[in-house]
Formats: sequence, C-alpha cells, structure tokens
Amino acid sequence: MGGSGGVLGRTLRRLTESSQERVRREAGEEHERLHPGEAVVAIDACQPGEQVTVAGKVQALEIRPEGSAPALEVSLEDGSGIVYVVWLGRRRIPGIYEGRSVVVHGRLNCVTDHPTIYNPRYELLPE
Repeated sequence: MGGSGGVLGRTLRRLTESSQERVRREAGEEHERLHPGEAVVAIDACQPGEQVTVAGKVQALEIRPEGSAPALEVSLEDGSGIVYVVWLGRRRIPGIYEGRSVVVHGRLNCVTDHPTIYNPRYELLPE
C-alpha cells in the first residue's frame, strides 16, 4: 500500500523535483508517447559511445570555429549533469536559445574533457 510507485510517491517526487528534473520527466513522457521505445535518460546515466536521448534546458550558447567551419555549441543541463551539444557548420538554429528546453538524440562522445553529442536530432519543447 502506498509504495514508491503509488500516487503518494509520485506526488511527493513531483513536489520535490527541480525545474530541470521536471523538464526531463515531462519531456520523457511526451517523447516516449511520440517515439515508443526511445526513452529519455538522465545525463549522468549516459555511457560514452551510446546512442542517447536526453532532455534539458539550454544553459549557454557559443559559436566556435571548428577548424575553418563554424560550430554552434550548447550546454544542456537536466538536473543530473551537463552535456555539450555541437552542431557543426551552424552559427544558429532557430528556436535554440538560453533557457529553452529541448530533447536531443545522438551518440555520446567523450573525446574531450566533457561529454558531447555532435549533430544530434533535436526537438524543441513547448515553452
């Protein structure tokens, strides 16, 4: 009766979760509905080399030169960690800005000092 999966447990989790955790949970529910079998996972649970789907808020945006081509780098936070998302050859993506909630899907790389997903598929979440 009233175990951690019950109504009381869900209500308590929702009352104590951070805004990033709420974004991840809500995005995960919607993403799973639209893409069955492709679950949103916490950033800190991702393993290098895996295809991952993560949701979070854009914390910062930066345009970087990657060799001779531009690259848009975004730091995405979900309450459990931060992942860097890089779109090579892009200076901007309409709808991607600081504070925007997004879901990204791609291969997690750890060839630098921080986890990075290059050229992911992405979905903008409602504001």
